Amino acid sequence: MPELLLKAKSIGSIKGVLLDKDGTLLNSEDYLSELAKTRIECSVKRFINLKINKIKILILKKLLFSLYGLNSKGLSANSIMAIGSRDQNILSTATLFTLFGFNWCNSLEMSQQIFDEADMFLSTIKIGPQHQKHIIYGALDCLFSLKNEGVHLALMTNDTKDGVEEFISLNKLQGLFNYLWSAECQPSKPNPNAVIELCKKMNLKPSECALISDADTDLRMAKKAKIPLAIGFIGGWGNPPVLDDPQFILENWDKLKVR
Repeated sequence: MPELLLKAKSIGSIKGVLLDKDGTLLNSEDYLSELAKTRIECSVKRFINLKINKIKILILKKLLFSLYGLNSKGLSANSIMAIGSRDQNILSTATLFTLFGFNWCNSLEMSQQIFDEADMFLSTIKIGPQHQKHIIYGALDCLFSLKNEGVHLALMTNDTKDGVEEFISLNKLQGLFNYLWSAECQPSKPNPNAVIELCKKMNLKPSECALISDADTDLRMAKKAKIPLAIGFIGGWGNPPVLDDPQFILENWDKLKVR
């Protein structure tokens, strides 16, 4: 089997590699920060239109900044904005809205509308989706090296199917990944059964695979699914994520080789 080398040292042999997308294959920090700020702006405007008093609006803004992981240093790589799916972020935002007296039905509807407004604003006025889609330096060479050695590659992300296809198209990655597991696939990350089902589709055992991600949720998922090589990637953020559960740390893609 092909052998993975990290900093020129063997860490194990594999037949397949499961890869996260945001923060692992592409640097989406700037886009996600802008998206979070836009969602906050849309939320504040909605509360103003609903005649909510200014003190509550200030509290809302502060809570949303905390919820999304925005601070003076940028966006936290460990926040729900960085790791969670769109649906998870909608639910979290709706839960926060209930603290201001809205019932769950109205909170959920308002949250969904705000997210749609933010998406539309960013795509048509401020920045296009291509802002978040360029692959991290060194990742492409590593992926092609793995592919050339016969390693099966799978992209496993909480992004939507459309978002995944856009990323692949923009970076001309057609045919590189053997399998895609998006937010629409069930079960979704971080359920360890998602790894097990994906490995079945690859005709591989989890024990024959490695997983690379910038999120503890993914690394824990890998361990629960009995993947022996859980590699934490920290090179995709200005402020690297703090990872508790990696077996190995990868700072830059050029440190990972295959033979």
